[in-house]
Amino acid sequence: MTVAESAMRSRVSTWLVVLLVLAMFVNYVDRGSLSVVSPVLKDQLALTNSQTGLLLSAFFWSYSFAQPFAGWLTHRFDVRVVLAGGLALWGCATLFSAFAGGFIVLFALRALLGLGESVIFPANARIISCLPETLRGGINGCISAGMALGPSLGTVASGLILASYGWRAVFLALGVVSLFWLPLWLTVPKLAAVDDHRTRKTAVPPFVEILTQRSLWGAAIGHFCANYQYYLLLTWLPLFLVKSVHLSIVAMTWVGAGVFAMQSLASIVGGALSDWTLRRGFDATRVRKGTVLIGAVGCGVMLFFAAFASSRWVVLWLVLSAVCQGIISPMVFTIGQTLSGPNAGGRWMGIQNLVGNLAGISAPILTGVIVDRTGSFQDAFLIAAAFSIVAFFAWGIVIARIEPVAWRSGLLAAEA
Repeated sequence: MTVAESAMRSRVSTWLVVLLVLAMFVNYVDRGSLSVVSPVLKDQLALTNSQTGLLLSAFFWSYSFAQPFAGWLTHRFDVRVVLAGGLALWGCATLFSAFAGGFIVLFALRALLGLGESVIFPANARIISCLPETLRGGINGCISAGMALGPSLGTVASGLILASYGWRAVFLALGVVSLFWLPLWLTVPKLAAVDDHRTRKTAVPPFVEILTQRSLWGAAIGHFCANYQYYLLLTWLPLFLVKSVHLSIVAMTWVGAGVFAMQSLASIVGGALSDWTLRRGFDATRVRKGTVLIGAVGCGVMLFFAAFASSRWVVLWLVLSAVCQGIISPMVFTIGQTLSGPNAGGRWMGIQNLVGNLAGISAPILTGVIVDRTGSFQDAFLIAAAFSIVAFFAWGIVIARIEPVAWRSGLLAAEA
């Protein structure tokens, strides 16, 4: 590691990274809570699979379309305040879900949850895009591990609470625990790596300029494909394990936790290895592309096998697909952060995450419709597997090289 990189790392402390990982962990525990309670909630509210799919997708309507605004906020205001406000909102939405009396109120609270959670990825990009390339993979790997550990440990905790106290207790407990993050975040000082960038004579590229970048659309389409596969499991795995594999609530809890735990481990290893390879002299295009394409192909193959597997073997293929998702996840964000650079990190990720999380809307709904019509998850797994082909094209062909965009607006500001 160079002296410059060591100096930059010191400006983004280990404590800050820990809190970003914890925030991501809480984020994914809360967004995945509904899928854990869905086997019980669905029966108690007499919901069809299609209605359940709509409820599972409610979060993503507000979450996805708020992304560009969230990206703008991270460049306009102190990113610490933006992230704290978002977590306060989503923590309260989770807590109040415990008192919901029916489908409409739950739908509204899930939409409010999505609005609060919309800030986290633009905020992360705003911070991490200010760091050297050789540090981003490892940090994104840790954050991606938080993404996977959220559903993993969240499934265990939520499942055990669900089995003992019911679905309302799950929302109540998770909402209270989420809000405990806020006092810890207040200990973080101003972020020097971000504040130093604000003092430079550069401009934030407008959304119009960002939208004209071919590499943005490659990153965004690849993000959508990976998210479709991920959100299929995040939203429907508990119900699939209970209704199709015929596991008990407790068994579902441990199997679901194991799937996402393996994803978490793969995220840490994959992110760290990609940084290690860069420090050995390989360029970002070969390392980041190679990593994400291996993950994409592997995930597609595993989901294809899962579509035709018996109940005895399907869990194995789903675990392996989650491992491949773990390889993909750090690269999805690292690639976007490298391409955007510090000038546009928050705004770029706002757009990329909007497109990527349209999968959070479509995957739950389409899966619900398919299961209602066919009585099986086979076609749902096959559709998810096919998205690996599109992802390979997006990351491998549409994105030419993984290097910072030369923003015209930034150059003009520097020359002024």
